[in-house]
Parts: sequence; C-alpha cells; structure tokens
Amino acid sequence: MTSTRRPSAGRRTEGRRPGPSRNAEWLVVLPVALLSMLGLVMVYSASSAGAVAAGSASWSVAFKQIAYLSAGVVVAVLVARAPMRFLRNSAAVVLYLAALAALLVVLLPGNPLAVSVNGATRWLALGPLQFQPSELAKPALVLWLARYLDLHPMQHWSWKELGPVLVGFVMLAGLVLAGDDLGTTALLSMIMLAMIYMAGAPARRVGTLAGVGAVGAVGVLALGDGFRLRRLLAFLHPEEFKLSEAWQLHQSQIGLASGGLFGSGPGYSRAKWGYLGPEAHTDFILAVIGEELGLFGTLVVMGCVMTLMWGGSRIALTAKDEFGRLVAVGVTAWLGFQALIHIGVTIGTLPTKGITLPFVSYGGSSLVVSLLGVGLLLAVARDR
Repeated sequence: MTSTRRPSAGRRTEGRRPGPSRNAEWLVVLPVALLSMLGLVMVYSASSAGAVAAGSASWSVAFKQIAYLSAGVVVAVLVARAPMRFLRNSAAVVLYLAALAALLVVLLPGNPLAVSVNGATRWLALGPLQFQPSELAKPALVLWLARYLDLHPMQHWSWKELGPVLVGFVMLAGLVLAGDDLGTTALLSMIMLAMIYMAGAPARRVGTLAGVGAVGAVGVLALGDGFRLRRLLAFLHPEEFKLSEAWQLHQSQIGLASGGLFGSGPGYSRAKWGYLGPEAHTDFILAVIGEELGLFGTLVVMGCVMTLMWGGSRIALTAKDEFGRLVAVGVTAWLGFQALIHIGVTIGTLPTKGITLPFVSYGGSSLVVSLLGVGLLLAVARDR
C-alpha cells in the first residue's frame, strides 16, 4: 500500500482549500482562555488548605500560577507571530536538541541542578525556578516530526523508510522513560502515531507500532520496581487497594459523586483537605472541580477540550502546507490526548498517572509549554 506523494516544504498542499482562519483561531483561543481562568480559581481553591498548613499564605500557589500564566501568554504570542520558515528550519531542530540535552542533564548522577519530587527526579532547578524537561519533549517531537515528514515524503511507508522516524522518537521518548515518566512516554507515543497516520501511514503500520508499544509498556511494568504494577492492580481491583495505591482514585470518585449536578460551591470541596494527597491542585484537579462545580463544571471542562480539538482540526484541514498541517495535527493530538488521559485517571477508566489537565492544573512547565502549543496552532492559522 502506497501513500500519496506530498508536496515539498513550503508548498501549498494540493486539493486543500484554505478557508477562513478567524473562526478556527477563536475556537482555540476562547476555550483555552476559559480553561485558564477556571484553572486559576480552582488552583486557589484546591491549594489553599495545603498552603496554609505549610505555613504559607492561602493564595501563594495561585499567585505562582498567575505568574506562569502570564509568562505562557507571552510565549504563545511570540510563537504565534513567528514565521513558519523559522519554525520549520530553525526552531524544530533547536527545540529537539534542547529537549534531548535537558533530558540528559536531569539524568546525570550527582547533578546539583536535578530536583526530586515525590521520589521521582524529573525537574531541573535554577535558583527559585524549576522546569520539567519532559514537558519540552512534547512540542519538540511535534516540530521535529512535522519537519522530517515534510522534507522526507514516504512512498511505501516501509520499515526502512520509517527507521529515522522511529530512531528520533525512541531517542526522545527513551530519555523521558528513563526519567521514570511512563505517562508522558505514552502520550508521546500517541502523538507520534497520530502524526504518521495523518501523514499517510497505513493503518496496519500504525497498529503494529501501537502493539509494539503496548508490549513494551507491559515489559516496563513487569521489569520495573513494582510500584507501577501495583498501580495497575489497584486500577483493576480498586476495592482491594482503596487504602493504599487506589486511595486517590477512591477519594476522587467520592468527590465527583458528592458534587451532584451543580456541586457544593466554590471553595467547599472536602476532598482537597488531604484526601487527594498533595496532587489535589495538579493530577486530580478535575475531582475538585467535580465536587465544587458538579457535573455542570466537568461538562464545561470537557466541552472546552472538545472545542479546542475541533478548532485545532480545522486549522490542520486548512493549513497552507504539509508542515503546518502536521504541526496542527500534532499539537491537537497532544493537548487532546493529555486532557483525555487526565479525565480518564480522575474518573477511574485509566490507571493513576501523574498527568496534568492542560491550562487548568497547577504547574509552570505544563502551563507554559501548553500555551507554546497554542502559539504553534495560531502560527499555522496565520500562515495564509
């Protein structure tokens, strides 16, 4: 099975009629703005109790989130105004190499810049600033893969042709996995599969790669230090582990159920008072939203995510060239899959993983890099 030859870099894709971009841009900007504002409110609500218990002001965590949001908006605006030629020829290579370097540095033994949080060493610290290199891997993979597939059109999608793509992906994802971050590794795999499929890869090739990835994940679970396997068992048998590995999931479901249709009201969550652990304002913030704002609040979040994916898809369909189309596909897959994983973990349809809800959860690296992704979508939309 062969795929249709694609145009060279910078050329308009045949058969595609670029339509109005303004509506597509607003389909991205509006849900992101709503999620970000909701995130500020809920981060304050979910973190205030823990901040006071730690001896800080109740608004200290939310104040940091405001600073991260401001920095992220600046990054998004700068990226949105960047020429596509720069993103293709310079940014894609530089960002990929920077992500590799940062991931290597965090793994160096005895590195004074490395910071451990909850037993995992995934952060680099420079003074008061901390950064998670695995977050940088997401836009790095999107830009690098879009550039490679644009410059090297696949004719038969043979394993030989796919070799460089797989090598580049494994180098990046392997370092993320070496940093004990299986969740982000799985997300990077989803991004890669979505991009090569939309670039023309046959479904059987994509299915084979997905199968190999699933086998690899099972191998990691079997050969790891045991905590991942316990999490999987807790997911499969939550009642047996509800006082240990399934505790957060159990409390998350209690919070969601107690919220009812319209919730207990902003600030009145009980799950955030230590029941969700230190992750109430990060990995389980949707549980706090569900308890305080009810089913209505969770549906608003899901509606914003779906609208964002719709807008990203429209930008991809009307992109001027193949590079822009694949960038839009990659960013949409990244933000969409990440949100769906977070939602799945919170409601118990996926095993517990430390995945933030884009634009809502607390975290400087996640928020700034997610807004960088929004900037990439807007850059593609502006390239008319």
